[in-house]
Amino acid sequence: MARKVIEKLDCDGCLKKEGKEVDAVMKLIIGPDEYHLCGPHGEKFRALLAEALGTTTDTALSA
Repeated sequence: MARKVIEKLDCDGCLKKEGKEVDAVMKLIIGPDEYHLCGPHGEKFRALLAEALGTTTDTALSA
């Protein structure tokens, strides 16, 4: 009989900041570092990176 293994990942931001176990819905990989994020933390990081680096359209136009 086959078994199915489901790994539940918690948001790293929620665990660190509030000690809460909130389901992670996205993964952010920067070099060797990997972060698991809930929706609100993922959007916050996306906005911070877009502000720092520009949008993908801006980046494509500058190339």
